Amino acid sequence: MGTSHRKVRERRARRQALQAAAVSVFAEKGFSRATIEDIARQAEVSVGTIYLYYRSKEDLYVSLLFESMERMREAIEKIMASGLAPDRQLKRVWDYFHAYHARFPQSYRVLVFLQQPGLTAGISPKTLQEINVRAARNFSLVSHIVAAAIDKGIYRPHEPREIVDLLWSLFLGLVHLSETRANLGVRISRLEDLHRKAFAWFEEGLRAASRGRAASSATTARVTPPAPPRMPPRARARPRAPRPRR
Repeated sequence: MGTSHRKVRERRARRQALQAAAVSVFAEKGFSRATIEDIARQAEVSVGTIYLYYRSKEDLYVSLLFESMERMREAIEKIMASGLAPDRQLKRVWDYFHAYHARFPQSYRVLVFLQQPGLTAGISPKTLQEINVRAARNFSLVSHIVAAAIDKGIYRPHEPREIVDLLWSLFLGLVHLSETRANLGVRISRLEDLHRKAFAWFEEGLRAASRGRAASSATTARVTPPAPPRMPPRARARPRAPRPRR
């Protein structure tokens, strides 16, 4: 029994080492230019060893992608089961994006690789469909959170999926900006600070309907000059008594 468990652990460790090597090579060369030989060299194993675990570099990538998507799904479902108000749940999801990037940078890069040209050329249509299904499922989970906030009147009416698309795009953009500045040696602001401020500004727009009207009313009341006070009517002069004749 002990030997069996040890073999399972060793196989899992070898698989993780191959995945880590693949992510490093994909990041350096791009998916289309990377080869199994490059990955084997990075992992310090033979090419044959890789084929014991994966049929191709596309198969290796898909295994990485599915693991990343599954990890994110589990985190989102845990947040949804927390019992928090939906707007607090959305904040937790946003915070998880940052924590995910910080804790699993390789897994994050796997998700970003989807935008690389030529990535899907060697992936079967069936696998591509499964990728779309899994990605849509995660987006749908967060959309349910947004929809609940709209139903409760916390956020103003919008298409929930569009809000989630914008939120994820905002995070991708912040990471891209941060990494670009780091490569150039520019130290302006930390990703953590940008991440915190971005959500506050983003959510301000979602909540703007009720607060906007209140602010507008307050502004109107503040700038409208008060009506001039009404002056009391002048008292009529008493008629003079007639002088007596001498």
